[in-house]
Amino acid sequence: MNSPFCGKFRVSQGFRPPTNPTHDGLDLVGIDSKEVHATVSGTVHYAGWENPGNHAQGFGQYVCIRGTDGLFYYYGHLSELRVRTGQAVACTEVIGIEGYTGHVIPSGPGGSHCHYEIRGGFFKGAKVYDVCSKSGIPNVKGGTYDDGYRPEAAPAKKEPDIKAVQKALNAHGYDCGAADGIVGPKTTAAMAKALSDLWC
Repeated sequence: MNSPFCGKFRVSQGFRPPTNPTHDGLDLVGIDSKEVHATVSGTVHYAGWENPGNHAQGFGQYVCIRGTDGLFYYYGHLSELRVRTGQAVACTEVIGIEGYTGHVIPSGPGGSHCHYEIRGGFFKGAKVYDVCSKSGIPNVKGGTYDDGYRPEAAPAKKEPDIKAVQKALNAHGYDCGAADGIVGPKTTAAMAKALSDLWC
């Protein structure tokens, strides 16, 4: 499954349901996170408002990525953009934040979501692809799914081992006193002297 969301998400409106056959994408709501991820690698073809003069129109604030497969991947109704037009992006990179800009009713059934759509071109009337078949997301309104993707956690910042530094300074003739792990005046002076000798 290849979803714009990391972890769990919900389908709030399906692809071309009988009740709305002109709905050419999936409306998805992030559960574990509201960050919207690129579903393909490619280039940001456009990032901005569909209509800068009317933020309530269409996709509102959106990103369109031209994938390496030549197709155009749309992510609509975003509250925040994290990429710019012309930028290269990798699959799973964060491109924006779910929202309710454009033609949605914030308190209605649409609410905050990401409209995910795939077209063959960057224009109205371009061929629309079955986003469910391409992504593996079931076309089931109300269905909750898990993309399975989890971003790698940033490595924990390793604190310097002060005792080891003090022992090394003492071993090289810079008197730190006891290797007690405390950066006191003697340790600070010894470190300054060692750095001074290093750069002189």
